[in-house]
Amino acid sequence: MSERRGRLLVDGRLRAGTLGFDHDSGRITDVTFDAADDANVDLPILSPGLIDLHVHGFGGHAATADGLPGMAQALASVGTTSFQPTLFPSQPSGLGAEAAATWAVAERLQAELERSAPDVCARPLGLHLEGPFVNPLSAGALPRSGLAEPSVEALRAILGPATGDGHGIRTMTIAPELPGSMELVAELARCGVRASLGHSRATRAEAHAASAVGAAGVTHLYNAMPGLHHREIGLVGFALSSDALFAELIGDLVHVGADAVDLTLSLRGIEGIALVSDALAGAGTGCDVFESHGHTCRVGDGAIWIDDPGAPDGRRLTGAAAPQLEAVRRLTSAGVLSIEEALHMATETPARALGLEAELGRLAVGARADVLVLGPGLALEEVLIGGISFRGAVPGFAESDR
Repeated sequence: MSERRGRLLVDGRLRAGTLGFDHDSGRITDVTFDAADDANVDLPILSPGLIDLHVHGFGGHAATADGLPGMAQALASVGTTSFQPTLFPSQPSGLGAEAAATWAVAERLQAELERSAPDVCARPLGLHLEGPFVNPLSAGALPRSGLAEPSVEALRAILGPATGDGHGIRTMTIAPELPGSMELVAELARCGVRASLGHSRATRAEAHAASAVGAAGVTHLYNAMPGLHHREIGLVGFALSSDALFAELIGDLVHVGADAVDLTLSLRGIEGIALVSDALAGAGTGCDVFESHGHTCRVGDGAIWIDDPGAPDGRRLTGAAAPQLEAVRRLTSAGVLSIEEALHMATETPARALGLEAELGRLAVGARADVLVLGPGLALEEVLIGGISFRGAVPGFAESDR
């Protein structure tokens, strides 16, 4: 049994108290509060570990069978304790094999976490496939050679046998306006896979129809989709005006500006918007240039870009350079969100989007003891995964503490 004292993020508030957890079960065993200390800002913040629904890589490691162990360690080092490894699109038969190989590694990592292995890492929660059934006209920086027309046969090639586990696929980004997409959205729901609408030019009616047959999310709201128009509000307008879908939002203040974040929260609140990173393998390495998904990627102005002569300034956004916790810092330091709001959107909201709120994203008795200890300026002081202190290369950890 162990405990940590601080300001606990519970029910959207920071309250002074003590968190108890058990190493053997890896779960929270006690949550007590001390109202007399609620205003004591010298206490560290205790937050649930962050949950990233959309991340392609980090720290030099990609969401592949070979890269996943290093990616899981690198994400844990920056406060993301659970994540959906996100694969770029490729042709269905090859993508199914890639997903199966990647998920086999993810299952091994999950088994090690269940055994409270000493080399703890972030938890893979299921794969996110960003395509291949997306609109080529809104593909953005996705490799167009990997896109495919929607069909049940193509989907089955990705998911595998009907009696299988879907190769660990938990979320698939799909454009609902493509011919055949509605049938696939319904089939994904039947298979227990979340359909997330994105890389799309869907109308409001098409987005609504997709939600009616089982779509559950929106992939990086505003990005790779038309903006709100006063005669056709489209996917953006549906996501802002309906609570049917959990919407991802890249919180680096580059992909989506501060005013748009403020508008989004005024319409949907923190319960409907999940902060994601959309980080690439080169994020967190300090590299200015690296290769990813067939492109030369360049880090600049707080994000990652590819060269594109047809885009404004000759470049196109392709992903984030900031992990989730850095996005939380940017949003709070800019005054766009409070600490409580930003952390909630990176913890409890994504857990609810996946139906895992009883396990993850909350400081509650019985939940997983995945906890961040945050100091002044939201500096990361400690990461607990299943109650075990992660001592990888956490920025700010003193050498003597490792």
